[in-house]
Amino acid sequence: MTRKDLEAKKRQHYVWANYLTRWGNGTKNVSYTTKTGKIANDSVRAIVADDYFYKTTTLTRRHVEIIKALSRKSPDHLHEQHMAYLKDILKMQSLEKLYSISGAQDKEAEAFIHASKCNLMENLHSSHEYKALPILDALADGQLDILQNKQHMIEFMMFFGHQITRTKPFRDCVLRAQPRRNTLEIEVADAMEHAWWFISYMFGMSIGWSLYSSRHDNGHSLLLNDTGRPFITSDHPIVNVHSCVSETDLIAPEYADLYYPISPNIAYIICDSKRFTPGKIHVDEATVNELNTKMATQAMVHIIGNTESIILSLKKHIGRHYNKKNSFL
Repeated sequence: MTRKDLEAKKRQHYVWANYLTRWGNGTKNVSYTTKTGKIANDSVRAIVADDYFYKTTTLTRRHVEIIKALSRKSPDHLHEQHMAYLKDILKMQSLEKLYSISGAQDKEAEAFIHASKCNLMENLHSSHEYKALPILDALADGQLDILQNKQHMIEFMMFFGHQITRTKPFRDCVLRAQPRRNTLEIEVADAMEHAWWFISYMFGMSIGWSLYSSRHDNGHSLLLNDTGRPFITSDHPIVNVHSCVSETDLIAPEYADLYYPISPNIAYIICDSKRFTPGKIHVDEATVNELNTKMATQAMVHIIGNTESIILSLKKHIGRHYNKKNSFL
């Protein structure tokens, strides 16, 4: 084993730090709201991260049964992929159990087991980020035609799906919405919380595939912002910005217009409402203000921007949607 195999990744971002640097004006420092409601300017490494956020947990037979039941709601080929990942995880879990009952004491083996539990899901998310990096670079430069390449579109939609499901706000919203009216519902809700690190990854795969397979039905647009008022992002960087999303009632929205700011001047949106025509669209300041407000209302703690003034103007909206216990999608 190499030294790297034994290094556990403790501080884990649920929004990609590299993505956030586009709001850094050429640095790694951004303006953002803190947990206490103040505005700070600091490194992207300081925010949207928790210790061991993706660390795996031991799965019981019942946990596995519930994971499989949830996975079966996906198309067959995705279910097979989910189960292949799950098989590898259970194999690692079995090896850990064998080591435990052996009575052996080996510091290197124990460090490897700990690192594996910490790094497995983090590395999976990193692989999607790595594949999406040149695509995001091109989109940030206004090159929408990069998605004419089928493989690029697949990779970007898989990345897109995981940007929805991997965040802390999405996790907390979904888990809080789980019914607990009887023994079975409590068991399922507890299993989802325990195994969220894997279940959220399955959900991200399924959303990504759905977005890819429906790409000719929904409008994919690159929003160009040259108004002088920048786009912001947040601790939940993809949000449904359609007007049908309620701020007072927990109801499924009729439309999903999934909005993803890529930089202060560029955003990507997938509309099944047909609000924007496919291709490049120049937006006006009123639209920028609307999108920024909806980004802020669906943030949990952090909104992030390239200036303190833009954050100050939107700070009052933070969490309004989340606090109403609404669905992000």
